[in-house]
Amino acid sequence: MSHAKHREKKQRLPFKENKKAQVLLLSALLPMLIMLVVWFFMGVFPFGRNTLMAVDFGQQYIGLYGFLKHTVLTGDWSGLFYSFSKSIGGAMIGVWGFNLISPFNLLYILLPLTQFKWAVFLTIWLRYGAMGLSFAYLLIKRYKAMDYNLWLPPLMATAYALSGMIVSYQMNPIFYDAMIMLPLLIICLEEVIDGGKPFKYIFLLALTMLLHFYMGYMICLFIALYTCYYAAPRLAEKGDWKVKLEAFFVPVWRVVYASVLGIAAVFFLLYPIFLNLLRSKGAYESPMTFSFALQINPLDILSKLMIGGFDNESSWAAGPNLPNIYVGALALVGFFLYFAQAKAHKFRKIAAAVISFIFFISIVNEFTSKIWHMGQNPAGFFYRFSWIVSFFMVLLAYQAIREEKYLGWKGLVAGVVISLASAYYVISHSYTYIAKSQPKAVTGFVSHHSVLTVLLIVAVFGSLAVLSWRRLSRYKEARLCALAASLLAMVASFYLLSKGFLLSQVSLTLISWLLILVYFALRPKSKLVWCALALITALELGYNAYLSQVTMSYADAYKFTDVTKNMKELADVIKKKNKAGFYRVGSSFLYAKNDPFLVSYPGLSSFSSNMEKSTINLFNSMGDVGGNAATFYANGTALTDALYGVRYYIDRKEYTATDMEQHPNWQFFDRNSTRTDLSAYYKPIYENKRFTIYENPNVFSAAFGTNTLTRNIKFGLNNPVSNQNIILSSMSGVEKKYFEYVGIPKIELLNMQEVNENGQRIFKRIDKKQPGTVRIIFTPQTDYTYYFQAPYSLRKSMGNISIMLNNQWYHYTQSYDQVQLWNLTDRTPGKEMVLQLQTSQDDQLDLTNMALVRADQKSIKKVLNDRLKQNLTVTKWTNTLVKGHVAITDKSNVMMTSIPYNPGWTVKVDGKKVETSEAWESLLSFPITSGKHDIEMSFLPQGLLTGIVVSVLSLALIAFLKWYDDRTGNDELF
Repeated sequence: MSHAKHREKKQRLPFKENKKAQVLLLSALLPMLIMLVVWFFMGVFPFGRNTLMAVDFGQQYIGLYGFLKHTVLTGDWSGLFYSFSKSIGGAMIGVWGFNLISPFNLLYILLPLTQFKWAVFLTIWLRYGAMGLSFAYLLIKRYKAMDYNLWLPPLMATAYALSGMIVSYQMNPIFYDAMIMLPLLIICLEEVIDGGKPFKYIFLLALTMLLHFYMGYMICLFIALYTCYYAAPRLAEKGDWKVKLEAFFVPVWRVVYASVLGIAAVFFLLYPIFLNLLRSKGAYESPMTFSFALQINPLDILSKLMIGGFDNESSWAAGPNLPNIYVGALALVGFFLYFAQAKAHKFRKIAAAVISFIFFISIVNEFTSKIWHMGQNPAGFFYRFSWIVSFFMVLLAYQAIREEKYLGWKGLVAGVVISLASAYYVISHSYTYIAKSQPKAVTGFVSHHSVLTVLLIVAVFGSLAVLSWRRLSRYKEARLCALAASLLAMVASFYLLSKGFLLSQVSLTLISWLLILVYFALRPKSKLVWCALALITALELGYNAYLSQVTMSYADAYKFTDVTKNMKELADVIKKKNKAGFYRVGSSFLYAKNDPFLVSYPGLSSFSSNMEKSTINLFNSMGDVGGNAATFYANGTALTDALYGVRYYIDRKEYTATDMEQHPNWQFFDRNSTRTDLSAYYKPIYENKRFTIYENPNVFSAAFGTNTLTRNIKFGLNNPVSNQNIILSSMSGVEKKYFEYVGIPKIELLNMQEVNENGQRIFKRIDKKQPGTVRIIFTPQTDYTYYFQAPYSLRKSMGNISIMLNNQWYHYTQSYDQVQLWNLTDRTPGKEMVLQLQTSQDDQLDLTNMALVRADQKSIKKVLNDRLKQNLTVTKWTNTLVKGHVAITDKSNVMMTSIPYNPGWTVKVDGKKVETSEAWESLLSFPITSGKHDIEMSFLPQGLLTGIVVSVLSLALIAFLKWYDDRTGNDELF
């Protein structure tokens, strides 16, 4: 029988006889089963009310998945390039490349919005299985896993799929596709280095970069390291150094050529993304300055090798924190044994040690860490490459464990000493994610079931004693020592268990390390032992996942369904009622900053790592909320309403505690904004039991005519009053204080003392045991609108203070990057107002630059009405096209838009292309003349055409090489 026929027959084996299929299936199912158990105890949907949406998943990604669904099902492909749901508008190609290109996201397209809770669960759960399957396939394909112990591939695959960063950063499932692709890429990479055809590698690298360019970039860095590691034995070729270097660099250059072709194949996506990043992430200053200084204490990394080394308090938001490289005891010990026990070439082991050292330096040194993160420090979720460290550790571990070599007594002693020292270091230091004692429920169980506890302890250590007795049959003294050690362990275990220490995180980790070390020393062949190893691995990986995820705050599945239903209804009502063309929608509340994406309406709030920095700066300059890659329209004024075209505004109605009790599945929104002036400009056009929609017809559309002076304004920092005044003055041609500072007539202090320190206005608590209160009291003398200028320095006290206005909770947004304008009252002359700031946590409040501001709304309205005469009438608009006409009847020579400036915008006036410019360092503008004009603004991502040309050339070259290879079988081209 030929080899081909034999292979065909082998592939046709029924599943019960196909060991390979069984191993692969188990490798996929084991991590999935463990996570099901974890989520069951966490009360995650479908076992409970919690979704898996936490942090960025709930605030950012879920809204984008709604946008994906809308784009695909409506066929509005303009959303591929641009969207007015991204704050006041923004390029989308970076969002697609970072968040949305994944086959798993098909579930969001297929399921209705109200059932997104199922898509959330399934897309994460299935990815765990895919990661395990992918890693096991690597072990089988390249490391002959079927010729060794078949228990190992599923265990190692699970150690990878449930490694530290993967389970800890679960709120970022966008990373997971790269984690599935890496093992497959390594298969093809090794084949290329061994002289195989590069086409599979080219395809998989291109696919990886397509699915997630950011993680793909990190994989490319690792590929460079791994290529050197895998090719290292070639340096041992016989001959002089010229021969050795040629043997090493020939396959390396083949990898380089193939990698360039793979990356170039998706250049149509990567190049526009790169240019877009320069306007978003790249706009933030993050200098690459080398320093030998350590950004963390290297020994603190030991805490991340403990079970449950992650929490919501200190592990992801602020940095630099610590890398999540947990892989479980079996893989961790196996990683170190690789250098002693694996049947690998000496040069390959040296290369592995070098790569491990590079990883270590990348963790402790800021400069090298930035290299992994495209030259920047991440905004939260530090060490995003740590999953690659885990991958490398598990892969090396497998090569050592499969050899079934015994660990000598010297190695055992060294391992025990290192384990004890590591545990001692961690337990002697304080980490928010490491509890000093075991769960109280365990201690309580032991005290009430002491007999059962003793029996369990005897069973565990008795089994170990029996194994040791058999293994050490030739050594009587060793037998007695092992027996004595078992008895001592029984007593110590019960004592520590009853005192609440034995099953603490550190103790459990230490126990698992010691058990694994004992296994390597004894190497018993029993299936029962392997069952025990599997159980230990599953329990520690599962418990680590549980502790890493249970502290996070998750969105309620049924309340999210209510959100999607109601927000969709409100968005549809606005679309139906709108007759004015271009518009935007504001709101006094939000579920997440990406609500506009979720149900596809042109809002003003957004959260995206690809958010344009210029848009954030614009919001800040107006005294509104912009920062941390997000905007929210919380502090609108009559001017900003008009500038941004906020024609519609959604407000939620008041609710009571009784309402919340009667409707547990409803989402009762908190207000994040106060607009006492709303009724002065907006009129209700729709309401239901829970919400009201208002309309303001006197706002600009996408553009309006003005003058050069207005276009050339440069905003000041932390000065929204001056910034809005200069806009109005420039528009009207009359310099006037439309927004005016007024003195604070009275400040009342309770348990507070005002202190001026270096020009700063500080209010310090006198008695630290009692709350301190600052009351700002004033009585409006006019029918103007009054604002409180909240200083930026107050932000550091956000979350630690309570703010009330006339004994009612004041609604505001806590996160901001510049001075804010908080609306206090409108048209209430003679009514006393009391703004109260109280804290019982902070010792002082920094109110430097606080002020009262009043706005002359009649004068503002007059300026805006004059500009409305030069307003663009929009006749057609999509995400990438705005058409309309305008009649310029005054001396306006500039059309100002509320569209963020981007070189991808092309403007035509009366069919002729005109030059665009950036106004206010943020918005698109272009020249105009008096008279009637037809306007067309269209968008095409900058660099898209260049990228397409490069991709086409690359694909053509790849096709030619494949054709040539198939025809001639000649490898000279590679």
